[in-house]
Amino acid sequence: MFDIIVVSVLIVYAILGYKKPGVALVTMLPVIILLFYVSAQMEPEEEFTVTVFGPVIFFGTLIAVLLSKREVGSEQWPQKCAKWILIACAVLLLLATAGVVFGPLGAIGLGFFILFIGAVISYGLTSRRMIAAYVISTIGSSIRQNLPLPMALEAAASGQDDKRAKILRKIQKWLVQGYSLSEAIKRGYPRCPAYAVAMIAAAEQINQIPLAIKSIEADMLARTDESRRLQPMHPFYPVVLMTFMFFIVWALMVYIIPQFNMVLTEMTEGARLPAATRFLCGIANFIAYEHGWLIGLVFAVIILVIIPVSIYVKFRPRRPDKPYLLSQIGDFIRWHLPVLHWFANNYSMVQVVELLRLSLNAGCTVNDAIAGTLALDVNNCFRKRLQQWLGKVQRGENVAAAARESKLGSTIGWAFDDKVNQGNTLAILEMLESFYRSNYSYRANLARFIMWPCVTIAMGIMVGFIVYSIFGALIAIVNETANLVYP
Repeated sequence: MFDIIVVSVLIVYAILGYKKPGVALVTMLPVIILLFYVSAQMEPEEEFTVTVFGPVIFFGTLIAVLLSKREVGSEQWPQKCAKWILIACAVLLLLATAGVVFGPLGAIGLGFFILFIGAVISYGLTSRRMIAAYVISTIGSSIRQNLPLPMALEAAASGQDDKRAKILRKIQKWLVQGYSLSEAIKRGYPRCPAYAVAMIAAAEQINQIPLAIKSIEADMLARTDESRRLQPMHPFYPVVLMTFMFFIVWALMVYIIPQFNMVLTEMTEGARLPAATRFLCGIANFIAYEHGWLIGLVFAVIILVIIPVSIYVKFRPRRPDKPYLLSQIGDFIRWHLPVLHWFANNYSMVQVVELLRLSLNAGCTVNDAIAGTLALDVNNCFRKRLQQWLGKVQRGENVAAAARESKLGSTIGWAFDDKVNQGNTLAILEMLESFYRSNYSYRANLARFIMWPCVTIAMGIMVGFIVYSIFGALIAIVNETANLVYP
C-alpha cells in the first residue's frame, strides 16, 4: 500500500512540476522528508522503497520544472533554481567520485579545476564590456551625425555576422517597429548595462540623448581601460593561495607532524615540539576531529553556492525600476560598510549630478529633474534619499535645505542655494560632476595601492609562520639527537 502512495507522489509531482513549477519546487522537500519520516516508523521494506524513490521524486520534479512552460516576460525563477540545483548535484557527484577514486587530494584537485574553469569563464564574460561600449558608441556616433538611426545601425551591421552585428540588427528591428531607443535596447540587447539603459531612458524624457550617450561612452571607455590595465595582483589570487595552503598545512599537521612528535617523544624524555608547531597542530586537530564537517560544509557552500551566485549576480543586468532581491541585499551591505559606503555614494552622486545638469539645461523644472533621477541605476538606499528630497520639494520646501535634510550632502545644497550662488547652478553642477568622477578614480586607485601591499605582507607573514612551524619540528629533532650523541 505504501509503495502505491510513493509512486503516486512521484506521478503527482512530475505533473505538478510541469504545470505549477513554483508550487512543486517549494513543497517537494517537505513531502520527501515526510515520506522518510513515515517510512522510518514502518517495516524495513517500506523504508527501502522510500530510499529508492526519494531521489527519483527529487530529480524527477527538478527535471519536470526545468521542462515546464515559461511565461513570456516572467522571471522564471523555478526553472533557474532547478537548473542550479541540478548543476550543484552534478558537481557534488564529480567531487565524490574523485574522492573515492583518487582520494581526498583528487577531490581537492577537482575542486581547484572547477574554480579555474569558473575563473576562465568569468574572464571571458568581461568581453561584454567591450561589446556594450561598441554598441553604445555606434548609436552615439549615428545620432551625432543626424543619421536615421535604424538605417545607420543596419549599415553598421551589414557584411558582419559577429555578436555585435547581431545586437545592432535586433535593436534596429525594434526601432523600426516604433519603440523608443531605451525600449529597443532593452528588447534587442537585454544584457546592456543597466546604468546605460537607465540614463538613456531618463534622457529621452528631456530630449538630451546625445549628451547622455556621450557621458555613457566616457564611463564605458574608462571601465574598459580599467579592465585591460595590468594589476599587481588579481583579487582571486589570495583566496586560491590561502585555500591551497590550508589543505597542505592541514594534511601536514594531521598526518606528518604527529609522527615527528612521536619520534621526538620516544628518543627523549619530556622534549616537546616548538610552540608554533603545537599551535598549528592544535588547530588542525580541532578542524579534523572535532568540527571537520563544519569546515567541509563551509567549503561546499562557497564552491557550490557563493561563487556561482557571485558570478551570476556580477554579469546579470540590474533592474533599476524593479530591483532584484539580491541587488537590494547587496546595495544594503555596500551602503552600510565603511569603505564601500563612500564608493556607492560617490558613484550615485556622479549619475545624479549629471542628470540634474542635463535636465535643468533642457529647461525642466527642479521637480521634474529630481523625479528623473529616480529612474537611474543608483544604490537603493541612495534612491530613498532622492525620494525624500523630491517629496520635500513638492511640498514647497527650499530645494537646498531639503537636499541637506535628506542627507544628500552639502554640495547638492550648495549648488541649489540661491543666496550663495544665484544663477550659477548649472556651472556648479558641471564642476561637481567632474569632481566626483575624478575623486572616484583617485580613491579607487588609492585603495588598490594600499590594500594589495597589505595583503602581500599579511600573506608573507602567514607563509613564513607556517614554514617556521614545519621546519621547527625538524630542527627540534636534530637538536635532541645531537644532544644524545654529544652530551
